[in-house]
Amino acid sequence: MPGADPTTGCDGRSQPSNVEPAAPRAVAPLQWPWALASPPAASSESTPWRGALLRRWCGTSPVMVQPPLDQHYIVMHLGGAKRVTRRRDGPQLAATVEGGSITIVPAGTAYTWRTEGPIAFAHLYLPPRRLAETIERELDRAGRDALLVDRVGCRDPLLEPVMATMLDEIEAGAEASTIRLDSLFETFCSRLARQHCAQSPARDPRPVALAPHRLRRVLARIESDLASDLSLADLAAAAGSSQSHFCRAFRLATGASPYRYLIDRRIERAKVLLLTGSEPLEAIARAGGFQHLQQFTRMFKQSVGVGPKRFRVLHRRKGR
Repeated sequence: MPGADPTTGCDGRSQPSNVEPAAPRAVAPLQWPWALASPPAASSESTPWRGALLRRWCGTSPVMVQPPLDQHYIVMHLGGAKRVTRRRDGPQLAATVEGGSITIVPAGTAYTWRTEGPIAFAHLYLPPRRLAETIERELDRAGRDALLVDRVGCRDPLLEPVMATMLDEIEAGAEASTIRLDSLFETFCSRLARQHCAQSPARDPRPVALAPHRLRRVLARIESDLASDLSLADLAAAAGSSQSHFCRAFRLATGASPYRYLIDRRIERAKVLLLTGSEPLEAIARAGGFQHLQQFTRMFKQSVGVGPKRFRVLHRRKGR
């Protein structure tokens, strides 16, 4: 019929043009594999960490059709500068983005993306509930009312190195550190809440330290499980506290983040083992809770100033 403009419903039947089609339903990130056409080159799914979903791709199609997702996602542009075009119902946006820059895509938005240049990127998916918890804890306002700002190719001197470090960590696969990823993710969410939400920050609520008996339980858990892959959830449970409150309360009580405190205690245990036994460095690394010898050597040298092998030689000579 001339002039008719039917639309098609989910059941394949034509609908009259005066019936507005339903908005597409938001999908979970893992229900969106067809848009990327290839599996990720690296993914947090291969690690013990379950705090969020972080994935890296390279060499995918230059055109990506993105449905509305039920999570926010943050893109890190890798591989060098490129031209990115984003289109929706309104005018398209085109920008030259630098390598390492960040794009922020709020949950529920749908776009078609086209890339001209090196195709390499990473996605960090963030449930809106998780961002809301951070906003309520750190900015003392209702998190559900905050809007994540839609940005393409922005530079952020904190988000960029934190996300890059998280990508480095997931490359370790099963040997990745859960508590390190937890701590980095906490920092990432805090920065998003403070710098990339539409509402201006409110005054921070007054911090409350852990009660002494709760702190003792946490420290005892750390000492008894130094060789385990502890997570923030494990330590918060030992404190009888929510994970969102625990990090700030622990730092106020000890002067260090849970991750930094745990690493310092692992280094101290390694020192004792190096000086009192003859176990190989690999065994000492495992006993100290380090995932592999390379990680142990790097962190030991950063903390002590010399590598573990050199430390053992120098201090045993002094003891003679």
